[in-house]
Amino acid sequence: MKCEDGTMEVGSIEITPFKRQSPSNKAQTYRLVVKRKPKKDRQIDLITQDIYDYRAIITNDFDLDTKGVAAFYNQRGNMERQFDILKNDFGWNNMPFSSLNKNLVFLYFTAICRNLYNKIIQHFSKTNRYLKPTYRMKKFIFRFIILPAKWIKQSRQLKLRIYSYNHYQT
Repeated sequence: MKCEDGTMEVGSIEITPFKRQSPSNKAQTYRLVVKRKPKKDRQIDLITQDIYDYRAIITNDFDLDTKGVAAFYNQRGNMERQFDILKNDFGWNNMPFSSLNKNLVFLYFTAICRNLYNKIIQHFSKTNRYLKPTYRMKKFIFRFIILPAKWIKQSRQLKLRIYSYNHYQT
């Protein structure tokens, strides 16, 4: 399997956890899928003495091959992250209305706002070096919207002085 910075190695074994606690014929067999990929910084881990990040999946799906299971759970994790963004950045945690139809409109509208936000941030990240397309809403707001600034008069002109570590042209 390919990942961002090299290949991801995937392996699996069958395990039967809790054999001692379960009755003799009721123990269920699971599949343990372990993925590893090289760390971005290539730093050796003190405990494992290698340069890999490990992820593990326990599943009872024996139909898919090992790479198929890893791809399925990667896609599932990606969808969970998308819902996390919608819940925390776009207000899906607290529904504003008591009516289901009104809340459905709210969900559709905020999903459209999220798509617009992604397009806008992708567009402006190409021209602004301080902006990355992976920024979440809160980071974007604190880096670009909520900035201390004041108008100063300099040589009979009003200029906006932005107080930030980033040097913006005003």
